Amino acid sequence: MIYSLLLVLAVGGALYWLRRWQKVPAEKRKKFLRQSALWLTAIVTLGLVVTGRAHWLMGVLAGLLAIAGRVAQIAQYVPLFKKIFDDVQAKQPPGQQAPTQHSMTRQEAADLLGVDVDAAPEEIRMAHKKLMQKVHPDRGGSDALAKQINEAKNLLLDK
Repeated sequence: MIYSLLLVLAVGGALYWLRRWQKVPAEKRKKFLRQSALWLTAIVTLGLVVTGRAHWLMGVLAGLLAIAGRVAQIAQYVPLFKKIFDDVQAKQPPGQQAPTQHSMTRQEAADLLGVDVDAAPEEIRMAHKKLMQKVHPDRGGSDALAKQINEAKNLLLDK
């Protein structure tokens, strides 16, 4: 009996909606569709709650809330990811290959470390260590400068 009544209400509602749809001007139909969808969602939800069948709906809502919490936690790292990926793109413009490992001359490497071109390996290592202690990324220096210093040491030590 209840299903017959629901069927009659559904058919009557559909016919009522169809008549209203035909009367709505073309420029207002999009708004009418949104309002209709909202009303239909509210009616179906109310029907599920009244009949005691909304338990799965509450489970879905609880799951969505948990996911939203995780998304909010991850969202705080978006600027960091953006900075990392922007740095990578800035270092390597499109269509250009990455620089080779030994892109500096031996004289430039010696000048960077503050030693002679023919300095002893121990002197090169000490100059590298002193300079890295000043400009290491963990102490506020830049990764690019540390990379250049390491490259200079490797070039002078012929690695």
